[in-house]
Amino acid sequence: MGDSAVEDAGGQGSHRRGRAALLRLARWFDAADAPAAHDVYAAAFAAYPARFLGGAGDEAAPAAASWWNSPPAHVAAAPADGPLPTAAVPDHSDQRARLRDAAEARAHWRRSAAAEVRTALAGGAERLELSTPALDVLMELLTAALGSGSPEARQVTAGDLELGVRLHVGSAPGARIAIASPGGGLDLADVWLRVTDHAEQGPLPEPGDAGADEGADEEDRRC
Repeated sequence: MGDSAVEDAGGQGSHRRGRAALLRLARWFDAADAPAAHDVYAAAFAAYPARFLGGAGDEAAPAAASWWNSPPAHVAAAPADGPLPTAAVPDHSDQRARLRDAAEARAHWRRSAAAEVRTALAGGAERLELSTPALDVLMELLTAALGSGSPEARQVTAGDLELGVRLHVGSAPGARIAIASPGGGLDLADVWLRVTDHAEQGPLPEPGDAGADEGADEEDRRC
């Protein structure tokens, strides 16, 4: 077994895996003497002795020499003091400008839609035509108003401070309001609607009451 066993262990045996390879290696160890076992171990597990690659220094100083009189040692330059340089901050000014323009455009269209709703509901008509943004604003205010009061309340209200308007919804048995829009239609029964300034909390006069027409005329003059 000798060199052939070492070559086999370092060649084919080192690439074999599994129980059969381990058993074969164990048989080699069992049959080898001490020097051959060391050779097999070194070949199988790459346990070769270390090699010293260092060399003698150009200016060796005795171990007992004082550092004061010894030549200086050459070392790598120390890093500069202070924080490490940081990466540049990404410039998002274009993205912020686009978002700002989009928000301003959306606010403009919502204000225009709120003004359209206020004008359409000022006359008390039973059939109305609104643009899709105006119908969206009306639906937002109507949903908030109907969800803000109790079922027994004769009037409920909801406003939007940004738009500066407030929707008042009251009970009116027998009344009907049909609203048409390119985005869909809305039919309301047994209610009346009125849009005022946001500061007007109500309650407003019921349609047909004395002073209701005067209040509507006052709202028309404000518009």
